[in-house]
Amino acid sequence: MNIKEGKRRLLIGVDVGGTNSDLVVLDPAYLNNEPAKFVLAWHKTVTTPDVSEGIKNAIRHVLDDPSNLISKDEIAAVTIGTTHFINAVIERDANRLEKVAVLRLSGPFGKGVPPFADFPQDLADVIYGYHGFLDGGVRVDGVPIQPLNEKEVKEHVNKIKELGINSIAVISIFPSVDPSMELRTKEIIEEIYPDCDIVLSHTISGLGFVERENATVLNASIKKFGRKIIKSFIHATKKLGLTNSTVLLSQNDGTVLSIKDALETPIKTFSSGATNSMRGASILCSHDPDVVGKNVMVCDVGGTTTDVGQLLSSGFPRQSALYSYVGGVKVNFSMPHVESIGLGGGSIVRNINGKLTIGPDSTGAEIINKAILFGGNTITTSDVTISKYLESMKTDELPNTIKMGNPLNVLNKFTLEYKSEYSIVIKKLLERVIDKMKTSADPIPVIFVGGGSFIAPDNLEGASKVIKPPFFQVANAVGAALGKISCSLSDIKHLSGSEEERKNVIDELIKRANSDAVERGALKSSVTVVDIVSDIVPYTDRVYKFEVKVVGDVDYDRVISSADLLKNDLFDNNEEYEEEKIYKNVKVSKTESKTIDFTTYKPKVVDGFWYLTPTDIDFIGNGAYILGCGGGGSPNSHVIELKNMLRNGHEIKVITLEKFDKITNGKGHALKPAYIGSPTISHEKLHGDELLDSIKVIETFEGRKIDAMGGWEVGGSNGMCGLWCAASLKIPFVDLDSLGRAYPTCWQSTTSVVHNGKGYPYCAMSDGNGFEVFFKKVVNDKQLEDAARDCIYRQGCRGGMVFPSRGIKDLANESIMNTLSLAWRIGRAVFIARNNSDLDNLPKRIIDATGGDNCTKCLLTGKIVGVEKKLQRGYGYGIVKIETLDESKRIYTIPFKNENIAVIDEESKDILCSVPDLITCVDVDGNAVGTQDYRYGLIVYVMAFAPSPMWTTEQGILKGGPKGFDKEFHHIEYKPIGKHYVPIPVTEEFK
Repeated sequence: MNIKEGKRRLLIGVDVGGTNSDLVVLDPAYLNNEPAKFVLAWHKTVTTPDVSEGIKNAIRHVLDDPSNLISKDEIAAVTIGTTHFINAVIERDANRLEKVAVLRLSGPFGKGVPPFADFPQDLADVIYGYHGFLDGGVRVDGVPIQPLNEKEVKEHVNKIKELGINSIAVISIFPSVDPSMELRTKEIIEEIYPDCDIVLSHTISGLGFVERENATVLNASIKKFGRKIIKSFIHATKKLGLTNSTVLLSQNDGTVLSIKDALETPIKTFSSGATNSMRGASILCSHDPDVVGKNVMVCDVGGTTTDVGQLLSSGFPRQSALYSYVGGVKVNFSMPHVESIGLGGGSIVRNINGKLTIGPDSTGAEIINKAILFGGNTITTSDVTISKYLESMKTDELPNTIKMGNPLNVLNKFTLEYKSEYSIVIKKLLERVIDKMKTSADPIPVIFVGGGSFIAPDNLEGASKVIKPPFFQVANAVGAALGKISCSLSDIKHLSGSEEERKNVIDELIKRANSDAVERGALKSSVTVVDIVSDIVPYTDRVYKFEVKVVGDVDYDRVISSADLLKNDLFDNNEEYEEEKIYKNVKVSKTESKTIDFTTYKPKVVDGFWYLTPTDIDFIGNGAYILGCGGGGSPNSHVIELKNMLRNGHEIKVITLEKFDKITNGKGHALKPAYIGSPTISHEKLHGDELLDSIKVIETFEGRKIDAMGGWEVGGSNGMCGLWCAASLKIPFVDLDSLGRAYPTCWQSTTSVVHNGKGYPYCAMSDGNGFEVFFKKVVNDKQLEDAARDCIYRQGCRGGMVFPSRGIKDLANESIMNTLSLAWRIGRAVFIARNNSDLDNLPKRIIDATGGDNCTKCLLTGKIVGVEKKLQRGYGYGIVKIETLDESKRIYTIPFKNENIAVIDEESKDILCSVPDLITCVDVDGNAVGTQDYRYGLIVYVMAFAPSPMWTTEQGILKGGPKGFDKEFHHIEYKPIGKHYVPIPVTEEFK
């Protein structure tokens, strides 16, 4: 830390929790020299309804205590981890959330998934103000989709101004590749409507259009309220006489935001509690050689739960690679990867039929009334733990950190046998969750922080060392106080593939990130790189995704000067800030409240027509991704769109082939549409009318209208696109497809199998933006695949592809039947398991839903402990290593080429399973895990489904088995895991 000569420069950290708020005053000058003098004072208090007033009172309590010897003019910064902003979203408070107008620069794409389409309705009712679809956006290669139409922008802004909406969110496609359209739009808005708040999506988060838009909208909605809260914090410090200090806010990744940045992006403070605790653990153990520069586990034990996460050698938490939910809204912020269990200082201990249990329920804040220590009659972990301490010490010898209530109430209260069993249960609970979060079988140091840490044992299996550092009870406030400035940048590049070229891109990103971090208030000499990601984009030819993150110490002198200038703008004419009560809430919402009993839910089937409901769409989307076998991309945006179509009056009808035959008198023809390109790019560039355009080309060439849609592949996002086409054209969808799963190439399909590699003599393609191509004649399906890939690569790596129509007889001979029904059954099993809190039995529920263990198997349950990836000919190749959770700790590898190919015992080289069997990984929440989402530490069920008999013929195994992939798999002899299950059509079961 840079400090001027003379007086001390002290730091205050405040972490506002659901039950308690913690505060510390630190002297960072002693951190590296005399750690014992590092924490000058600390204070823990119950979180008050008016959080701002509570923070002010806590600071005053510490500063006014003469024994602390702290002068107000020594305080350089007050860093606050707050729940203010997230609570406004959770509580749907119209007094704190602004109406938002959304301007999408997306050309013809994404109109089926309008802004707010996946918001909980009650939140959308509060925030939605206006939305407009405008020309603009760029492809992944930086080529404009359509030029920005400035006249169009001005027309929309004038409408927004007339409506009196003061917050505008601007979202473009691939702004990380080129943000110029968003920036120019902002300039136009400022010219017409200078008094409004503007948020540009490229300043909020990275790839993932819907999730980034959601986060941008939330930030725009909370921005005005953010100014008010930040002013209240500044006002509080002014009233306390902290005239030489600045206010900083903790953000989600364990770093801090200056006033300037917090005013622009208050959403980045939404979930800072877990990271504050983990950063505090790192700081408090910064002199321990077993911790410094090493990966360690951190357990934050509160009154109700223990949150467990891994602290990396960089000193920052390991982040989740997946999305997160804020107030029920899906966003693509990186959050700490934390596992929570119901174990804390207030957890209730019971003896049921001779078996001792602990939690997950807790007395929480009522411990002071209910626990034995406080004269109550409820046994808590605090009661039993302090009773154990009293075995070897007197009540007045108890450490200050665990002095509570009246210890005499628990003296000799419990038998030795009872306390022994209690210790065993506590150990097992902690050992199980720590082992689950570890990324290696090797023992690892475990740091306990949080007020409830005293209940943890001093030795744990799998822990090389158990550490309870000094001031562990306020580690979260320590983490807040010593937060660093960070900067994260991401980019997508087309490269030749050379290592030097990739290195140059990374070096340039690091240079930009360093500069941005210094601009945000980091001390230049302290900025270091903490994370670099360089990854292939599947299904593309030499397209790479890069991410870089740097952190640096806060340059307090510069930040204070900058804050002083901002204060003049925030408090015009020395106005007195009028305080208002801002109420806190405990947790970030993970899911919307459940209103449907999925166990008893019945689909709507009338006269052989299955009319899909939003619940059916949810089931199908979940099951389709599981059937993607690691590939195919997430169906999430399609799920949102289809549900939106239903809300707008569309019908989505599903029928069997038999019904199709009947209603067309045997003369019906169906098409099987599919998207071609990278699912990663599809996640950013939502679809337009590329499939409908291609369908028109086929209809024109064949000289007839299509009677129905079928599925080309049920696995992944393509499992939903046929439903969209059917609804758009107002024709039914036939319950069948040509893969029964996902595969990387068009020649890996049952149509190709039946026709000996010549199933698609012609084909139509479109990019949805005016480019159409028709392959009138091809030699074979492999030539079509290569030509289509070459073509779409030049058009932004994504398009729609439609093959020749098929009559009833061809559909019967070439298709796998009832696969949409199968996806529905898998998804229903997952939703029922979630609804019944029965996710431990999720594999069995899926097995039962798909024909039993003769057809479906859970091969293993394990933790991902290694991932290797490479790019070859536009496909994402790699190997994932999974370690079983049982005592054997066996390692299995799953090689993949976009989709999973085999499950192999690493030691014996035995093959548990291989394609054409369907191999899929499902996380413990029932979500499919795509190969692009494989990451260290993720717990997965590895499941396998027996394929259609069409895949187990000689031709089927040749195309869809190990020999259909690389030569390194040609030695694998396919051995079926079971017999194919032909699902009963939903229309039959529920007729």
